[in-house]
Amino acid sequence: MYQGIDAAGNVKYVGITSRIPALRFAEHLGSVGTGKENLIYRVIDGAKDLSKEQAKVLEQTLINQYGIQKNGGQLINNMNSISPKKMGG
Repeated sequence: MYQGIDAAGNVKYVGITSRIPALRFAEHLGSVGTGKENLIYRVIDGAKDLSKEQAKVLEQTLINQYGIQKNGGQLINNMNSISPKKMGG
């Protein structure tokens, strides 16, 4: 689990990766025009070595906490991790 933080210290993105975090962070930094290129990325303390299910639950918890920007929240994430559409319902 990782998060992207803006210059003011606000969490603007949360994500999961099973790869080396620095590689995923570099992809975000290279995604010009998305807003992700302007964030500082870091692994969330205590959120390493989680199962895939644990990581999805934590990601969704953070999405619920901060809210997605297109729905009036602060995250630039595109979707919920555990949305009804992704869960088949």
